Amino acid sequence: MTEQSEWRFSDDRGQLSTAPRRPGRVLAYVQAGATLWGLGIRPQGIFGSDHDGPDPDRAKTGTLPLDEVAYVGAGSGLDVERLLAGRPDLVVTVSYGGGHVYGLAPETAKPLEERVPVVVIDVSQARTFTEIGERFAELAR
Repeated sequence: MTEQSEWRFSDDRGQLSTAPRRPGRVLAYVQAGATLWGLGIRPQGIFGSDHDGPDPDRAKTGTLPLDEVAYVGAGSGLDVERLLAGRPDLVVTVSYGGGHVYGLAPETAKPLEERVPVVVIDVSQARTFTEIGERFAELAR
């Protein structure tokens, strides 16, 4: 995500996300946020899935400095307005196959995508860790 001109990224659902410039305010699923942090992208916020609680799971946050990165909640406790409260210009999440947006209910994901680009990286067993890392690195460029 280092381009200064129009930003474009085709996610693992085959959906092309575009923006007038490189996104600077990123909201990410917790593990995606930790991965992006390791690649030099500083998410402004993270969210969990229905498996997570009201506080972020330290086993999933990696080196994320939780005093700097807002945790906006998890799973069914999330709605579009809560996700957009920090004014992200990109949301990054994962899929465990089939292109489903993990961590967000379909009734939240669909209207969210109408308001902000949502990039989904497939982290299913069909991919190696190296392949997953390469996809996140492509996104971070």
